[in-house]
Amino acid sequence: MIYHIFDKTKLGDVPTNDNENQWFDFNDFYAFDGVGADDIIVKELINSDDFLRLILKKFNPSKNFLSHCFYFEKPQGAHSELTNFIVTDAALNQFPTLADRVKITQNAVNFCIKTNILETSRPLVTFLNHSGHFNIKNPTACDSHLLVTECNRVMGNLADFSDYQLDCCLSSSARKTKGIAYNRNSDIIVVNDINEGNSIVKSFLLNGWLGCGYLTGLDIRVVLNSRANLGDNAFAIAKIQKIKCV
Repeated sequence: MIYHIFDKTKLGDVPTNDNENQWFDFNDFYAFDGVGADDIIVKELINSDDFLRLILKKFNPSKNFLSHCFYFEKPQGAHSELTNFIVTDAALNQFPTLADRVKITQNAVNFCIKTNILETSRPLVTFLNHSGHFNIKNPTACDSHLLVTECNRVMGNLADFSDYQLDCCLSSSARKTKGIAYNRNSDIIVVNDINEGNSIVKSFLLNGWLGCGYLTGLDIRVVLNSRANLGDNAFAIAKIQKIKCV
């Protein structure tokens, strides 16, 4: 079942419930007890803060660390060497600490492996470093260097980790020009803060890329798109329907 959560003060025409879709005002859904592992919860026309408070109260009693993965897929006919990739966290954790960013990375790697949404058994994770190299005068460069070291220690058996600039994450010609040895594009891009992530996500959406947001860190499946991106909810659902929680 797909549960569409909305705010009845904001959505005038509510679609009719059927065998696959149930529409709930978020206040009514809080009292509902029947969500299974194969069900999908979808954020519709509702403020993100209200939706997240509902999810936290109802589905996160253990207070797991939650984060957000925005999945991108190349639109048909686009001229790009990219196929798909994930940006995290561009919607939930505003100014994460280094420890938070390790948890954000863990959630993204687990999501990628569990869903196989990127069709790779060992994702390449890149922390954005605007210097492109270790630079003691640049806090971002120092942080990204530390994150590579720590994530290799914590989950080096699950993924590969690197740090470089955005163009090198997504362009083989940029890597070649700058002398970077990696011969593959990044699967997961970990941003420094929500402002950086939001700018990257909206830039790709405005250029016609297919995108959808997912809440990660729980054992349920949640589609978490922005209110301006609700038209892509069908695409998000189609992707996440393939995911089986384990």
